[in-house]
Amino acid sequence: MSGSRNDWFPTPIWLFKVDNYEQLNQELLKAIYDEKKRDTPEESLRDRKGKQWSNILGWHSIDTLHQLTIFQSLSDIIYNNVIEVGTFLNWDLDKFKINISTCWAIINQKYAYNSIHNHPNSLLSGVYFLKTPLSCGGIYFSDPRPATQMIVPPVKDFNMWTLPKITYKPYEGMMLLFPSWLSHGVETNLSEEDRVCINFNLAMKPV
Repeated sequence: MSGSRNDWFPTPIWLFKVDNYEQLNQELLKAIYDEKKRDTPEESLRDRKGKQWSNILGWHSIDTLHQLTIFQSLSDIIYNNVIEVGTFLNWDLDKFKINISTCWAIINQKYAYNSIHNHPNSLLSGVYFLKTPLSCGGIYFSDPRPATQMIVPPVKDFNMWTLPKITYKPYEGMMLLFPSWLSHGVETNLSEEDRVCINFNLAMKPV
């Protein structure tokens, strides 16, 4: 006699590969490094100084990059991917709109990383990778049910039900979308080159 099983409360993470990303990344990288050059102590009074959130040793830009014209193409890609996510989740997209509320770049130099965190007051969050040298550090997501680690029996092999965290090795042109409440972090960049990505939050408002 065998029992039945129901799997409830799954936590989805969506992965998209952006087509023809090379030219897009080249343009965005230039804009990001130009922004970083403008970020000098003398300009800090104009709120040009990089922000400090989860980034350790890395540089975090202002969070309004989506308002710049150069980022419009990326914004369009984000919205198209979000529509796919919303359709899969059976959202009633006629009753609310999704907008990019914040968008920022992070440059992690050697030994930089991002501590584990989540993104409050948002519906979805995402990251798009522009520069990912070898050993630059993966992005990891922790099991959102911390109590599951109170008593952990030995397992023969980890699977989607027993993993305490999952790590994605980033590659250029890759975009991830995930629930904003899901805790995540970034491993230490052990490369001699910068690791560069664009992060964003999505909010909803009634029609």
